[in-house]
Amino acid sequence: MQNFSSQEKYLIANTLNCWPVMLQGHSVLIDLRNETSVAGIIDVADGHMTCELSNVVFIDRNGGQHPFDNFVVRNRMIRQIHIPTDIDVEQELRQAMERGVLRRRRVDGGNTKRTFKQKRAEVRHKETLAMITQQRSDKEQPKA
Repeated sequence: MQNFSSQEKYLIANTLNCWPVMLQGHSVLIDLRNETSVAGIIDVADGHMTCELSNVVFIDRNGGQHPFDNFVVRNRMIRQIHIPTDIDVEQELRQAMERGVLRRRRVDGGNTKRTFKQKRAEVRHKETLAMITQQRSDKEQPKA
């Protein structure tokens, strides 16, 4: 697995930037902003959607096809990525979450000292929950 920066990890976990990373090794068609297309196998993709492809066919505006061994597509040039029809989107997302591509890592705040504001918020939250519980129990009791 690649080493992503914290910004790339955030983008992969929270946006559609996860798709090029998940489609690594698959053959895809990428539509570019200048009305051209690139078809090939994604070798490397980063969190910003920059893709390096191999065995590429570049399709220009007039439909002419130009083969390349390697091709790099910058994130700003991508208009659309066609997901292959043989890929089950739901299953692919589940597998990516299991592999850790989409896993969000929470920071454990066990070693940090809580501020007065956090303590006060927690106390008020507990008071509110107690009040709601009391109101629900009052409603459930039959009136005599």
